[in-house]
Amino acid sequence: MARLHSRIYLHSLLVLVVACVTTAVVFALGARGAFMREVAERAVQHLTTLVAESAHDPADLARRVQQIHRDLDVDVTVRDVEGRLLASSGSELPAPVAEEIRAVLAGKLSLRAGPRWSAASVVRDPQSGVPMAVLQASARHRFGFLHFLHPALAMALVLLIVALATRPLARRLSRPLERLTVGARRLGGGDLSYRVPVAAVGAGAPWRRRGHRATDELEELTRAFNEMADRVERLVRGQRELLANISHELRSPLTRIRMALELLPHDGASEARLRAVERDLADLDRLIDDVLTTARLDATGLPARLDAFDANRLLAEVAERAREDPLLARTPVRFVPGPPLELTADAALLRRALWNLMENAAKYGGPPITLAAEREGDRLVLSVTDEGAGISPADRERVFAPFYRGERARTAGATSEAARGVGLGLTLARRVAEVHSGTITIGPASRVDGRERGCRVVISLPAGGAAC
Repeated sequence: MARLHSRIYLHSLLVLVVACVTTAVVFALGARGAFMREVAERAVQHLTTLVAESAHDPADLARRVQQIHRDLDVDVTVRDVEGRLLASSGSELPAPVAEEIRAVLAGKLSLRAGPRWSAASVVRDPQSGVPMAVLQASARHRFGFLHFLHPALAMALVLLIVALATRPLARRLSRPLERLTVGARRLGGGDLSYRVPVAAVGAGAPWRRRGHRATDELEELTRAFNEMADRVERLVRGQRELLANISHELRSPLTRIRMALELLPHDGASEARLRAVERDLADLDRLIDDVLTTARLDATGLPARLDAFDANRLLAEVAERAREDPLLARTPVRFVPGPPLELTADAALLRRALWNLMENAAKYGGPPITLAAEREGDRLVLSVTDEGAGISPADRERVFAPFYRGERARTAGATSEAARGVGLGLTLARRVAEVHSGTITIGPASRVDGRERGCRVVISLPAGGAAC
């Protein structure tokens, strides 16, 4: 795609070319006709005076017509008042019709427009003023290369001068918009601290009064953009700090509730209720932990600790832990071993992200759950696959939003103890992938007869480690 300053630059040149062509056409259709008419009137009147001096002598008339043709490079034809040819030099001009002859003999100038302009006038006797003949004259057209070379060179010189003059102007006009484009992209990409440099278009101009600094529309737009970015940054920072503070403060009452539960008597009637409360507390504790981790990653944008380890070993540890977890103990979990794949990342964060993906697969997918690691070019891919109903294409991006729960998570069948959730697992998994310069995507596990089956969540990371 052409840059903005190039489009402005080419637009300026195109406007100049259109103006030149339009001027040429207007001159050719209008001004040139008036110019030719005025020149023809004066030239033909002079020629008739020269021809009238030799009109009585055919030989002298022929010599005079030949001389006019040679000196002025015009085609000349002389006819009598009846239209018969008396003398001609150059290309013979078409004989005028009777109406034209009568108009010429009455003293009018006859002009023929078209590809070849011609004029006709009456030749009168110098003594008596009686009409003796009709003179026709036409300038010869020269369409040689040399006749077009000078106008073409002049036009090229004008275009070159304009091109050199308008290039800095186009660049000056487009630079603020290019800066705003970069700022919008960086702000949309999460860099809330970026601000667009403000530079007045008229700053430094010699005609500006000392101490007076005018602002233009682009500078005002840049300032408005930066003010908007300031407000967005403050709003997001305040929201993150609020979530982090609230989550941190909730730790204390949760600890006190756990201690109170431990002090309560455990009898048969209250045991089931106590276990339900403890599960609720575990879910709330996990939610707070997810919020705190996400807030920390949003605030720093960097992993806490980078280590080099084998990705297959990490997946094997996650699979082994799943066999001992009450939620995943009944769900078959398979790990597909492969060649050693060294990865530099925060192992604790990746383990947390993979565990969240495993819990989602167990809650909303179908057995078995498969963990695998492989290398694809310069990327290392960690995948969690299940054979359940999968996630619809319309929800594959929305499920990463905080606290979003899909249709299956809101149905009656998904409200059991095993299917409870708050909608932060995938959000945290995406944030972990992003701080490692990676991506996370959702797709089908397989296709059978053109139909999608299962769900495959892929974390793609740079093979060399996180770019911090």
